[in-house]
Amino acid sequence: MASADPLLTKDQLHAKLYDVESMMIIKGSVANGFIVLLQGSPPSTNSNESRKNRNNKKSNLKINEKNDGDDALAFMALTSGNVLNACFGVANTTRRDNISSSRSVDEAKNLLADRDTTDSFRRTAVTAYFDAFQVIVVYHDQMNKLNFLTRCFRSGKIRRQTEVDLRTAFSPLITIIGGSSL
Repeated sequence: MASADPLLTKDQLHAKLYDVESMMIIKGSVANGFIVLLQGSPPSTNSNESRKNRNNKKSNLKINEKNDGDDALAFMALTSGNVLNACFGVANTTRRDNISSSRSVDEAKNLLADRDTTDSFRRTAVTAYFDAFQVIVVYHDQMNKLNFLTRCFRSGKIRRQTEVDLRTAFSPLITIIGGSSL
């Protein structure tokens, strides 16, 4: 049970919910697939619109409020499906080559499932992963626009900004989990 660690720091909670390196390796098309799964409808094709949605959390909450019944299904995709597997780089769950990644996936699923008490928690969890996948789509869009020369100079900045955006996407979920474990 994940509640055995009541005093986890925010950095430890971030590490329990996703792996930054594994998230950045997820292809843009796969991230779009997870967005569809979590949102219940196809994502917008305009990256500027995705960026606006990522920066405006209220629009994402409106999406989830319209699909209140889909929150339970999307949350189930997190706790029982393969969404979290991708967040930790586990491609094939039947092979046990990467035991530590598989263990991290199980810990994350248990962490979310243990705190599944309210619809607002489910909505926050789904929104956090939804926003994170939007961040990954924008990251790949920005990286694909770079040529071989600009990639040398700008890729580090884009990567650092993506890491910050991922932390921001998970902040509301971290706040709720951190508050409930105290």
